[in-house]
Amino acid sequence: MTSKPMLIAISAEQADRLYWLGRYVERVFSTVRIFNQSLDRMIDQDGEDYVAFCKRLSIPSDIYRDAADFEVKYLFDATNPDSIYSNLSRAYDNAIVLRNFITTETMAFIQLALDRLEQGSIAESAFLETQRVSDLLLAFWGSVDDRVVDVERRDLLKVGKYSERLDLMIRLNCQEYAIDELLIRMLSHTRRVEPLLNREILQELRSMKEPALESNRAHLLHLINALH
Repeated sequence: MTSKPMLIAISAEQADRLYWLGRYVERVFSTVRIFNQSLDRMIDQDGEDYVAFCKRLSIPSDIYRDAADFEVKYLFDATNPDSIYSNLSRAYDNAIVLRNFITTETMAFIQLALDRLEQGSIAESAFLETQRVSDLLLAFWGSVDDRVVDVERRDLLKVGKYSERLDLMIRLNCQEYAIDELLIRMLSHTRRVEPLLNREILQELRSMKEPALESNRAHLLHLINALH
């Protein structure tokens, strides 16, 4: 697979912000979905299930008193660096700097999602608020496709997005075919922005044989997180 020449100039700092904006938005979207799927089990069936949830995502669990404390702090605690709120705040910080490139309309969806999380901490149903956050983040990606004119900037956002999703799928031990398909999808967005990525890592990702095999997953996870 040969790279395509970049048609616009993107600084290293801007590339970093685009990549991490994509990652943080996807991190919030995917972990909210996983959280909601696990919520009943965490609260009703097994009070310690949140410990397994944290272990799968490689985040600490001993900072929470119990499942109820986890539900509140993991979603809404601004002082917890692993919380949904903190990750969405990081996405917003990057979006603010990039607003002239991604448009203020696109940025606004992250602001609205952050507002929903702030309201969610006092709402009766955390589940309903996180569903609204998910809907707003889907709208963010629709706005990216509709309003971000430069394909290279869209590609960097999506390299970040799919890198984060791959990271989570590997940690959650998803099926081989799903990981293989998503890796191909992520790599399809690298050709135009190859100069802004780690080319050595990128080449290894492109040449891996059966990357989703159980024996290859730890190395694949390392490569994904070393790409940028």
